[in-house]
Amino acid sequence: MADRTIYTRTYSSTSAGELVSAKGSKGHPLSNIALLEEFQNHSNQRNEEPTALVSASVRIIDTLKRAFDKYHLDGESPADIWIAFIEIPSDTDDNAARIHSAKELAEKCKLCESSKFLYEVVFEWAIPEVYVVHKVSLQTLMNRRLQERYLLESSTGKVRQYFAREFQRLDSFEIGLTLGVFAQMFGARAPLHWISYQLFDDCVRSNILDDDVVRLHYAHNHTKIVDFQFFFDRDDGIETSLYDWWLTDTGFLLDYEEFDEWRDVTEDSMTEELIECWETWHLVNCDATFIQLSAKEQLSYDAAKNKVLIEHAKKKALIEREAVRIGL
Repeated sequence: MADRTIYTRTYSSTSAGELVSAKGSKGHPLSNIALLEEFQNHSNQRNEEPTALVSASVRIIDTLKRAFDKYHLDGESPADIWIAFIEIPSDTDDNAARIHSAKELAEKCKLCESSKFLYEVVFEWAIPEVYVVHKVSLQTLMNRRLQERYLLESSTGKVRQYFAREFQRLDSFEIGLTLGVFAQMFGARAPLHWISYQLFDDCVRSNILDDDVVRLHYAHNHTKIVDFQFFFDRDDGIETSLYDWWLTDTGFLLDYEEFDEWRDVTEDSMTEELIECWETWHLVNCDATFIQLSAKEQLSYDAAKNKVLIEHAKKKALIEREAVRIGL
């Protein structure tokens, strides 16, 4: 999964910003001086001045902790709290995408604790929608029985320690099963392998000692010496939980096939309704040119089309609800 560059972001649909900066989504690329000024404000937790930066994390565990903090500390509804997965195409460099390492910016700003920004990146102005590969609400994760107790620790460091202790009690194959089941909570459309491996990497560091031996450093300061078979067995556990127990399961495949057919029919009907609406209001001359609508007719057509689009929005929301219900 090293060839994938994925970030995650927690945001609330009831607050300003979401995937857009507090200053809006459009702006010229920031100069070096402007970027550092924006980051200086962004890094100040007491700052109330809008900035042009949007943050994301390279660690899934950080993002989950923020999501549950929004729920438990800020009192926001889990249905309004979202986790977005952002994937940058491999042929896109950070300058073109206007992404910056928060730690490097913190060092340039001479902030005292620049290391606390190690896993954060910031986007200028907005995270482009084209980079968002999947979104899932905290409510959906809770409905899918994500173990909330993992995320109730007072700090991200303690959450990592909790997971690390759980991993320490398991053998390598069982660790893989646990990682795969965790990833499943985010839905079949999520970057499942990335989530599985990232959770492990968030909590356990690996240090190769020689050709056959690796030292594992668990987040609660425990170490363990393993050989490379450990990782083969872990990966086998991930594949077993993701594919054998889920994605290739007959029940899931039948649910998906039925959903896919229903979605195709529904989307085709929406296309036909738009065509029918257009044809109702647009007439063609005998020479195959269109008859120009009067101003009054144009208003009537716009109103009719808007009515169709409102109904289509409801149908699209229904499609998404059904997708979530079957585990996508």
